[in-house]
Amino acid sequence: MGLIPQPVIDDVLARTDIVQVVQQYVSLKKAGTNHKGLCPFHNEKTPSFNVSAGKGIYKCFGCGAGGSVFNFLMSIEGWNFPETVRYLAERCGVEIEEESDEDREESRKRRDAKKAYLQVMDLAQKYYEHNLWSDAGRAARHYLAERGVDDETAKVFGLGYAPEGWQNLLDHLASQEVPASWVERAGLALQRRGGGGHYDRFRHRIIFPIIDIWGNTLAFGGRVLAANDDSPKYVNSSETKFYVKGNHLYGLHAAKQAIQQAESALVVEGNFDVVTLYARGVQNVVAPMGTAFTEQQASLLARYTRRVAVAFDGDSAGSKATVRCLPAFEHAGIEARVVALQDGEDPDSFVQSHGPDAFLDLVDQAEDLVLWAFDRTLPSAENGDIHRNVEGAEAAAEILVHLKNPAVVARYVQELSRRLAIEPRVLNEYIRRPQALGEEIKKAVVAAHKPVQLDPAEFGILAVLLDHPEWLGDFLTEEYDRLLNSEELADFLHHVASHCAQTDRLEPARLLESIEHNGFRQTVERALFQRDYADDRARQWFDDCVRALKRSWADRTLLGILRDLEEIDFERQRNEYEVLIEKQKQVHQFKQSL
Repeated sequence: MGLIPQPVIDDVLARTDIVQVVQQYVSLKKAGTNHKGLCPFHNEKTPSFNVSAGKGIYKCFGCGAGGSVFNFLMSIEGWNFPETVRYLAERCGVEIEEESDEDREESRKRRDAKKAYLQVMDLAQKYYEHNLWSDAGRAARHYLAERGVDDETAKVFGLGYAPEGWQNLLDHLASQEVPASWVERAGLALQRRGGGGHYDRFRHRIIFPIIDIWGNTLAFGGRVLAANDDSPKYVNSSETKFYVKGNHLYGLHAAKQAIQQAESALVVEGNFDVVTLYARGVQNVVAPMGTAFTEQQASLLARYTRRVAVAFDGDSAGSKATVRCLPAFEHAGIEARVVALQDGEDPDSFVQSHGPDAFLDLVDQAEDLVLWAFDRTLPSAENGDIHRNVEGAEAAAEILVHLKNPAVVARYVQELSRRLAIEPRVLNEYIRRPQALGEEIKKAVVAAHKPVQLDPAEFGILAVLLDHPEWLGDFLTEEYDRLLNSEELADFLHHVASHCAQTDRLEPARLLESIEHNGFRQTVERALFQRDYADDRARQWFDDCVRALKRSWADRTLLGILRDLEEIDFERQRNEYEVLIEKQKQVHQFKQSL
């Protein structure tokens, strides 16, 4: 393709409003003589992206990106320089003469093909919209009104109606000299079996135009009116070289200003959810095109906001689809939350039943997507089902593997560790190497859900102190907790003391709820119920357990001293040897005194 003359490039640059172009991708606010927003080229929370209308340039003081409107579009769309200049030239009415006949012909064919496609789509959209407001669309208008879609909203989204009949659209477009083959390539008509002509794809359906951020109609979706209609509820026009479902979001052209103002977006499942919510004042709402949410859609949304709430249907399919959004949001640097809908509810039905204010309250209460996913993939650690907890750890690892920020991963690992009672170190290793450490995580989960084994004296002291918490202060003042072999028990007894100080008495149910380690909770539960002494023997039991703890501590200490003596070099470490001998003597005397 030939070079574009510099005077033409200069003319395009002079006629293009960089603020107007950038605002299609970035939420900008006036800041003095410039405009400012969040940079679309790197993740940031404080705006450092500046656009100067007077100078025709942009600059991000966070990542360093900058340049003219050409640089901006080349970076964000991935176009080369000639493509970018030609795109802007077409928008601002500058004609570009190609250098060679071949280049000129190639450019003409490309432009003509897209122009013809958009013309077919525009004619179809106007036809469908005209039908909606004609006598033929009376039933469709009644249906929309019943669903809460007012006339103004229907016009904002360009809604239409495809009447009954097999070739109404084909006949209309034929009258506009559009060949049936073009209508078929645009995805609006299908070939009859046996090759005997074409028929309309959409018949007796509400029509939802798919409109890009520039206002061009790219495709259509159609929904049946009658609940007892046996045909598929939704039908969509097919993908073409000018329309790929995963690259667009339904309703973004209407929602982008509201998204910029709210500094957040709401993502729902279906076209009707978008339209009905918009009609009730929730206007920062978009939907994917009936497919899994893609990285391209997330990147498109990230041009306007880095905060998103997902409100998919409340059934199991909606939950699974919500979890599958996580990689796309993470890739785009979007902070995602989830709106909790009950099974059988969707945003449209919820608003119909409870009103928009109640729905917005739900949005305000939306939960972090990863924690929400944990709630649905992790069985409760309290249920004691080890096998389900292993599956939960595996599912959680599949969620966390998509997260790139180590600090964020660490925060979620702590939460996962709390829920499954598995050491963060084990979980971190497993997330990095799930295949290699599959057996290790199973062992860790099994260990975490077995009751913690305490020796008889330690279990006895736990039981009697839970029965008589008034003795706990003396126990800790005398530093008997340092005699315990179980660090977890020592920590727990301090926790019990703090609990009693706050509540003035021991509240077993509340205390159990505060124990994160499932296995230790089971041990405490057993201690609360198990008493091996009569009421009048409780103090004697306490004293006997303390004496047993002292003996056990002495035995462990003597064994440790003996190991140290075996490893010591008497010739070189005589001082250390003498210290150990003296300590051994003192511990022996302590033990004999018991």
